[in-house]
Amino acid sequence: MKIYLVRHGEAVSPQIDPEIPLSPQGREDIEKIARLLGENSFPFSHVLYSEKLRARQTAEIFTEFISPGTPMEEHFQLNPNDPIQEILARIDAEETDMMIVGHLPFLEKLVGYLVTGHEEEKLINFQTGTIACLESSEGSWVINWVIGIDQV
Repeated sequence: MKIYLVRHGEAVSPQIDPEIPLSPQGREDIEKIARLLGENSFPFSHVLYSEKLRARQTAEIFTEFISPGTPMEEHFQLNPNDPIQEILARIDAEETDMMIVGHLPFLEKLVGYLVTGHEEEKLINFQTGTIACLESSEGSWVINWVIGIDQV
């Protein structure tokens, strides 16, 4: 099983818009990465995203370019400082590849725990728009690849 962990794209400041949507640059960056990945076979069965607007917008762009029609689900335990235990239980219950769109430090803690068993291990520099592919192999997780906007 694979999980694709995505940090949302660059967002506007809360002074510009209190809902903090993607900025025009953030939208463009996510579209670039999504187009690149969409050129390859990149199946996932569903997308989970946090309740924050910028995460939903990022999930929508990835779904549109990579896998139109893929079910998307807002998940209330993907916010920046949420504990990772609930999403770990969800991941353990899954049998198909999925995408999770969220925030820092949540994504860093999740990767650290999955790969090393320790939340405090920072293994990936999740700049805005970064996507990481983790794969479960014989009960343990490994990082397959990471793509950031500076690589597109």
